Amino acid sequence: MYPKESYWLVYPATQRADHRPKVSVIVLVYNVERYIRRCAESLFAQTLDDMEFVFVDDCTPDRSMAILEEVLKEYPQRKPQVRIVRHERNLGAAQGRIHGIRVATGDYIIHCDSDDWVDVDMYRRMHEKAVADGADMVVCDWYETNGINQKPCYTPPVNRSDLMRGILNRSISASLCNKLIAHNIYDAITHSPQAHMMEDVVYSIQLAYRSRRIAYLSRPLYYYFTNSTSICHEPSVLSCLARCSQACSNIDVILNFLDNEKLATQYKEEIVVLKNSARVFLWPLLKSKPSKYYKVWSNVYPEINSVYPRTPTVIRRFRIIFLLTLWRIYPYLHKFLHLIKP
Repeated sequence: MYPKESYWLVYPATQRADHRPKVSVIVLVYNVERYIRRCAESLFAQTLDDMEFVFVDDCTPDRSMAILEEVLKEYPQRKPQVRIVRHERNLGAAQGRIHGIRVATGDYIIHCDSDDWVDVDMYRRMHEKAVADGADMVVCDWYETNGINQKPCYTPPVNRSDLMRGILNRSISASLCNKLIAHNIYDAITHSPQAHMMEDVVYSIQLAYRSRRIAYLSRPLYYYFTNSTSICHEPSVLSCLARCSQACSNIDVILNFLDNEKLATQYKEEIVVLKNSARVFLWPLLKSKPSKYYKVWSNVYPEINSVYPRTPTVIRRFRIIFLLTLWRIYPYLHKFLHLIKP
Protein backbone atom coordinates (compact mmCIF):
# COMPACT_ATOMS: atom_id res chain seq x y z
CA MET A 1 0.00 0.00 0.00
CA TYR A 2 2.76 2.43 0.87
CA PRO A 3 5.36 2.67 -1.92
CA LYS A 4 8.62 4.25 -0.74
CA GLU A 5 9.76 5.43 -4.16
CA SER A 6 9.43 9.04 -5.34
CA TYR A 7 9.46 10.80 -1.96
CA TRP A 8 11.73 11.43 0.98
CA LEU A 9 11.61 12.91 4.45
CA VAL A 10 13.53 16.18 4.39
CA TYR A 11 12.45 17.57 7.74
CA PRO A 12 12.05 14.79 10.31
CA ALA A 13 10.44 15.62 13.63
CA THR A 14 13.00 15.64 16.44
CA GLN A 15 10.83 14.36 19.28
CA ARG A 16 12.13 11.34 21.20
CA ALA A 17 12.21 8.24 19.06
CA ASP A 18 10.22 6.33 21.69
CA HIS A 19 7.56 9.06 21.98
CA ARG A 20 4.26 8.73 20.17
CA PRO A 21 2.34 12.04 19.92
CA LYS A 22 -1.36 12.09 20.67
CA VAL A 23 -2.39 13.39 17.23
CA SER A 24 -0.76 13.57 13.81
CA VAL A 25 -2.16 16.10 11.31
CA ILE A 26 -1.41 15.47 7.63
CA VAL A 27 -1.41 18.46 5.27
CA LEU A 28 -0.92 18.19 1.50
CA VAL A 29 0.76 21.28 0.04
CA TYR A 30 0.41 22.30 -3.59
CA ASN A 31 -0.05 25.78 -5.04
CA VAL A 32 -1.56 27.31 -1.88
CA GLU A 33 0.71 30.27 -1.18
CA ARG A 34 -2.39 32.47 -0.73
CA TYR A 35 -3.77 30.23 2.03
CA ILE A 36 -0.98 28.24 3.70
CA ARG A 37 -0.20 30.92 6.32
CA ARG A 38 -3.78 30.93 7.61
CA CYS A 39 -3.82 27.13 7.70
CA ALA A 40 -0.42 26.72 9.39
CA GLU A 41 -1.11 29.39 12.02
CA SER A 42 -4.35 27.66 13.01
CA LEU A 43 -2.47 24.36 13.34
CA PHE A 44 0.52 25.62 15.31
CA ALA A 45 -1.77 27.61 17.66
CA GLN A 46 -3.58 24.46 18.79
CA THR A 47 -4.29 24.12 22.51
CA LEU A 48 -3.23 20.48 22.29
CA ASP A 49 0.52 20.52 22.87
CA ASP A 50 1.44 16.91 22.15
CA MET A 51 1.05 16.83 18.38
CA GLU A 52 2.84 16.01 15.13
CA PHE A 53 2.45 17.94 11.87
CA VAL A 54 3.18 16.13 8.59
CA PHE A 55 3.38 18.44 5.57
CA VAL A 56 3.60 16.75 2.17
CA ASP A 57 5.22 18.98 -0.46
CA ASP A 58 3.82 17.72 -3.77
CA CYS A 59 6.42 19.68 -5.77
CA THR A 60 4.48 22.89 -5.27
CA PRO A 61 5.61 25.45 -7.88
CA ASP A 62 4.99 28.53 -5.71
CA ARG A 63 6.20 29.91 -2.34
CA SER A 64 3.94 27.71 -0.22
CA MET A 65 6.79 25.89 1.51
CA ALA A 66 8.79 29.08 2.06
CA ILE A 67 5.76 30.67 3.72
CA LEU A 68 5.31 27.56 5.87
CA GLU A 69 8.93 27.90 7.04
CA GLU A 70 8.28 31.57 7.88
CA VAL A 71 5.24 30.68 9.99
CA LEU A 72 7.16 27.92 11.77
CA LYS A 73 9.74 30.48 12.92
CA GLU A 74 6.91 32.26 14.74
CA TYR A 75 6.08 29.03 16.63
CA PRO A 76 9.52 27.65 17.58
CA GLN A 77 8.00 25.27 20.13
CA ARG A 78 6.36 23.41 17.23
CA LYS A 79 9.55 22.91 15.21
CA PRO A 80 10.48 19.56 16.84
CA GLN A 81 6.97 18.31 15.97
CA VAL A 82 7.13 18.98 12.22
CA ARG A 83 7.82 16.47 9.48
CA ILE A 84 8.09 17.58 5.85
CA VAL A 85 7.78 14.99 3.10
CA ARG A 86 8.92 16.06 -0.36
CA HIS A 87 7.92 14.41 -3.61
CA GLU A 88 10.43 14.11 -6.42
CA ARG A 89 7.62 14.99 -8.83
CA ASN A 90 3.98 16.03 -8.62
CA LEU A 91 2.02 12.92 -7.66
CA GLY A 92 -1.37 14.31 -6.66
CA ALA A 93 -3.48 14.07 -3.53
CA ALA A 94 -3.99 10.30 -3.52
CA GLN A 95 -0.27 9.46 -3.38
CA GLY A 96 0.46 12.43 -1.13
CA ARG A 97 -2.03 11.19 1.43
CA ILE A 98 -0.53 7.70 1.32
CA HIS A 99 2.95 9.06 1.99
CA GLY A 100 1.70 11.30 4.80
CA ILE A 101 0.00 8.37 6.49
CA ARG A 102 3.15 6.32 6.14
CA VAL A 103 5.34 8.70 8.13
CA ALA A 104 2.72 9.74 10.73
CA THR A 105 3.43 8.38 14.22
CA GLY A 106 0.55 9.74 16.33
CA ASP A 107 -1.93 7.68 18.31
CA TYR A 108 -4.62 9.31 16.16
CA ILE A 109 -4.45 10.67 12.61
CA ILE A 110 -6.44 13.46 10.99
CA HIS A 111 -6.04 15.49 7.80
CA CYS A 112 -6.28 19.21 7.05
CA ASP A 113 -6.53 20.72 3.56
CA SER A 114 -3.95 23.46 3.10
CA ASP A 115 -6.48 26.08 1.98
CA ASP A 116 -8.69 25.44 5.03
CA TRP A 117 -8.18 26.20 8.71
CA VAL A 118 -9.28 24.88 12.10
CA ASP A 119 -10.54 26.07 15.47
CA VAL A 120 -7.64 26.37 17.95
CA ASP A 121 -9.34 23.83 20.25
CA MET A 122 -10.22 21.33 17.52
CA TYR A 123 -7.68 18.59 18.12
CA ARG A 124 -7.71 18.85 21.91
CA ARG A 125 -11.50 18.47 21.98
CA MET A 126 -11.49 15.61 19.49
CA HIS A 127 -8.70 13.75 21.26
CA GLU A 128 -10.39 14.13 24.66
CA LYS A 129 -13.63 12.80 23.14
CA ALA A 130 -11.81 9.83 21.62
CA VAL A 131 -10.16 8.93 24.94
CA ALA A 132 -13.31 9.49 27.02
CA ASP A 133 -15.49 7.34 24.72
CA GLY A 134 -12.84 4.77 23.80
CA ALA A 135 -13.57 5.63 20.17
CA ASP A 136 -11.70 4.54 17.07
CA MET A 137 -13.20 7.49 15.19
CA VAL A 138 -14.45 10.91 16.27
CA VAL A 139 -16.50 12.97 13.81
CA CYS A 140 -17.10 16.69 14.32
CA ASP A 141 -19.20 19.30 12.51
CA TRP A 142 -17.68 21.96 10.27
CA TYR A 143 -18.24 25.33 8.66
CA GLU A 144 -18.45 25.96 4.94
CA THR A 145 -17.00 29.40 4.33
CA ASN A 146 -15.86 31.72 1.56
CA GLY A 147 -13.57 33.50 4.01
CA ILE A 148 -16.21 36.07 4.90
CA ASN A 149 -19.49 34.28 5.53
CA GLN A 150 -19.82 30.84 7.03
CA LYS A 151 -22.52 28.20 7.22
CA PRO A 152 -22.46 25.39 9.80
CA CYS A 153 -22.71 21.87 8.38
CA TYR A 154 -23.82 19.09 10.67
CA THR A 155 -23.17 15.37 10.68
CA PRO A 156 -25.86 13.55 12.64
CA PRO A 157 -24.60 11.03 15.20
CA VAL A 158 -24.61 7.67 13.45
CA ASN A 159 -23.56 4.08 13.99
CA ARG A 160 -21.06 2.38 11.71
CA SER A 161 -23.61 1.06 9.22
CA ASP A 162 -25.42 4.39 8.86
CA LEU A 163 -22.11 6.22 8.43
CA MET A 164 -21.13 3.83 5.66
CA ARG A 165 -24.50 4.30 3.97
CA GLY A 166 -24.16 8.06 4.18
CA ILE A 167 -20.63 8.06 2.77
CA LEU A 168 -21.62 5.80 -0.12
CA ASN A 169 -24.76 7.71 -1.06
CA ARG A 170 -22.98 11.05 -0.58
CA SER A 171 -25.39 12.30 2.11
CA ILE A 172 -22.55 12.41 4.68
CA SER A 173 -19.23 14.05 3.90
CA ALA A 174 -16.41 11.61 3.21
CA SER A 175 -13.83 14.25 4.16
CA LEU A 176 -10.97 13.04 6.32
CA CYS A 177 -10.56 16.53 7.78
CA ASN A 178 -13.38 16.25 10.34
CA LYS A 179 -12.59 12.64 11.33
CA LEU A 180 -9.99 11.83 13.99
CA ILE A 181 -9.10 8.16 13.60
CA ALA A 182 -6.95 5.76 15.62
CA HIS A 183 -3.64 4.94 13.95
CA ASN A 184 -4.23 1.20 14.08
CA ILE A 185 -7.43 1.66 12.03
CA TYR A 186 -5.37 3.27 9.26
CA ASP A 187 -2.98 0.33 9.51
CA ALA A 188 -5.89 -1.98 8.67
CA ILE A 189 -6.58 -0.32 5.29
CA THR A 190 -6.22 -2.78 2.42
CA HIS A 191 -7.33 -0.75 -0.63
CA SER A 192 -5.56 2.42 -1.76
CA PRO A 193 -7.07 5.18 -3.94
CA GLN A 194 -5.89 5.20 -7.54
CA ALA A 195 -6.54 8.83 -8.47
CA HIS A 196 -7.49 12.22 -7.06
CA MET A 197 -11.27 12.52 -7.33
CA MET A 198 -13.18 10.76 -4.53
CA GLU A 199 -9.98 9.44 -2.98
CA ASP A 200 -11.35 10.43 0.42
CA VAL A 201 -14.31 8.07 -0.12
CA VAL A 202 -11.88 5.16 -0.60
CA TYR A 203 -10.38 5.89 2.80
CA SER A 204 -13.53 6.89 4.68
CA ILE A 205 -15.57 3.82 3.79
CA GLN A 206 -12.77 1.48 4.96
CA LEU A 207 -12.06 3.50 8.10
CA ALA A 208 -15.75 3.53 9.02
CA TYR A 209 -15.98 -0.24 8.48
CA ARG A 210 -12.88 -0.94 10.61
CA SER A 211 -13.92 1.37 13.47
CA ARG A 212 -15.59 -0.49 16.33
CA ARG A 213 -16.80 2.65 18.10
CA ILE A 214 -17.61 5.99 16.45
CA ALA A 215 -18.11 9.11 18.57
CA TYR A 216 -19.70 12.40 17.55
CA LEU A 217 -18.67 15.87 18.67
CA SER A 218 -21.58 18.23 18.00
CA ARG A 219 -19.53 21.35 17.45
CA PRO A 220 -18.29 22.94 14.18
CA LEU A 221 -14.51 22.99 14.51
CA TYR A 222 -13.25 22.81 10.92
CA TYR A 223 -13.45 25.62 8.35
CA TYR A 224 -13.87 24.31 4.81
CA PHE A 225 -12.92 27.07 2.37
CA THR A 226 -14.93 27.12 -0.86
CA ASN A 227 -12.14 28.08 -3.23
CA SER A 228 -13.56 29.10 -6.63
CA THR A 229 -10.09 28.82 -8.21
CA SER A 230 -9.64 25.21 -7.14
CA ILE A 231 -9.02 22.58 -9.80
CA CYS A 232 -12.29 20.98 -8.70
CA HIS A 233 -14.13 23.99 -10.15
CA GLU A 234 -12.34 23.99 -13.51
CA PRO A 235 -15.07 23.45 -16.15
CA SER A 236 -12.97 22.61 -19.23
CA VAL A 237 -13.78 19.55 -21.31
CA LEU A 238 -10.54 17.79 -20.44
CA SER A 239 -10.91 18.47 -16.73
CA CYS A 240 -14.50 17.18 -16.66
CA LEU A 241 -13.55 13.99 -18.49
CA ALA A 242 -10.48 13.53 -16.29
CA ARG A 243 -12.45 13.98 -13.07
CA CYS A 244 -15.06 11.45 -14.21
CA SER A 245 -12.35 8.94 -15.14
CA GLN A 246 -10.57 9.44 -11.80
CA ALA A 247 -13.84 9.04 -9.90
CA CYS A 248 -14.54 5.77 -11.73
CA SER A 249 -11.07 4.47 -10.84
CA ASN A 250 -11.69 5.08 -7.15
CA ILE A 251 -15.27 3.81 -7.25
CA ASP A 252 -13.92 0.57 -8.70
CA VAL A 253 -11.56 0.33 -5.71
CA ILE A 254 -14.50 0.84 -3.34
CA LEU A 255 -16.58 -1.79 -5.14
CA ASN A 256 -13.70 -4.23 -4.90
CA PHE A 257 -13.43 -3.60 -1.16
CA LEU A 258 -17.17 -4.08 -0.64
CA ASP A 259 -17.08 -7.30 -2.65
CA ASN A 260 -14.12 -8.62 -0.65
CA GLU A 261 -15.91 -7.90 2.62
CA LYS A 262 -19.20 -9.34 1.27
CA LEU A 263 -20.96 -6.01 1.77
CA ALA A 264 -22.18 -5.36 -1.78
CA THR A 265 -25.66 -6.79 -1.21
CA GLN A 266 -26.13 -4.90 2.04
CA TYR A 267 -25.33 -1.59 0.36
CA LYS A 268 -26.68 -2.27 -3.14
CA GLU A 269 -28.88 0.84 -3.27
CA GLU A 270 -26.07 3.06 -2.02
CA ILE A 271 -23.77 1.58 -4.66
CA VAL A 272 -26.17 2.74 -7.38
CA VAL A 273 -25.96 6.30 -6.05
CA LEU A 274 -22.18 6.02 -5.75
CA LYS A 275 -21.86 4.99 -9.39
CA ASN A 276 -24.05 7.87 -10.49
CA SER A 277 -21.82 10.31 -8.61
CA ALA A 278 -19.14 9.74 -11.27
CA ARG A 279 -21.58 11.01 -13.90
CA VAL A 280 -22.04 14.26 -12.01
CA PHE A 281 -18.61 15.38 -13.19
CA LEU A 282 -19.91 15.26 -16.79
CA TRP A 283 -22.87 17.57 -16.16
CA PRO A 284 -21.15 20.75 -17.42
CA LEU A 285 -20.47 18.98 -20.72
CA LEU A 286 -23.90 17.42 -20.97
CA LYS A 287 -25.63 20.76 -20.36
CA SER A 288 -23.52 22.64 -22.90
CA LYS A 289 -23.45 20.01 -25.68
CA PRO A 290 -26.00 17.27 -24.89
CA SER A 291 -25.89 15.57 -28.29
CA LYS A 292 -22.09 15.26 -28.16
CA TYR A 293 -21.73 13.96 -24.61
CA TYR A 294 -24.92 11.95 -24.08
CA LYS A 295 -23.26 8.62 -24.91
CA VAL A 296 -20.29 9.41 -22.69
CA TRP A 297 -22.66 10.13 -19.79
CA SER A 298 -24.90 7.09 -20.35
CA ASN A 299 -21.94 4.70 -20.68
CA VAL A 300 -20.53 5.46 -17.23
CA TYR A 301 -21.62 2.37 -15.29
CA PRO A 302 -24.41 1.74 -17.87
CA GLU A 303 -26.03 -0.85 -15.60
CA ILE A 304 -27.52 1.95 -13.50
CA ASN A 305 -29.58 3.28 -16.43
CA SER A 306 -32.37 0.87 -15.59
CA VAL A 307 -31.82 0.82 -11.83
CA TYR A 308 -31.27 4.40 -10.67
CA PRO A 309 -34.80 5.66 -11.54
CA ARG A 310 -36.26 2.74 -9.54
CA THR A 311 -34.05 3.08 -6.47
CA PRO A 312 -36.40 4.17 -3.65
CA THR A 313 -33.72 5.74 -1.46
CA VAL A 314 -32.87 8.27 -4.20
CA ILE A 315 -34.68 11.61 -3.87
CA ARG A 316 -37.63 11.64 -6.26
CA ARG A 317 -36.52 14.84 -8.00
CA PHE A 318 -33.14 13.28 -8.80
CA ARG A 319 -34.81 10.18 -10.21
CA ILE A 320 -36.97 12.32 -12.49
CA ILE A 321 -33.99 14.35 -13.70
CA PHE A 322 -32.03 11.15 -14.35
CA LEU A 323 -34.93 9.67 -16.31
CA LEU A 324 -35.47 12.82 -18.38
CA THR A 325 -31.75 12.89 -19.11
CA LEU A 326 -31.85 9.26 -20.14
CA TRP A 327 -34.65 10.18 -22.55
CA ARG A 328 -32.50 13.03 -23.87
CA ILE A 329 -34.95 15.66 -22.64
CA TYR A 330 -33.56 17.26 -19.51
CA PRO A 331 -30.36 18.87 -20.87
CA TYR A 332 -32.39 20.71 -23.52
CA LEU A 333 -35.05 21.59 -20.98
CA HIS A 334 -32.38 22.92 -18.67
CA LYS A 335 -30.94 25.11 -21.45
CA PHE A 336 -34.40 26.40 -22.32
CA LEU A 337 -35.26 27.26 -18.71
CA HIS A 338 -31.91 29.00 -18.38
CA LEU A 339 -32.63 31.12 -21.47
CA ILE A 340 -36.05 32.28 -20.30
CA LYS A 341 -35.00 32.86 -16.71
CA PRO A 342 -35.44 36.58 -15.92
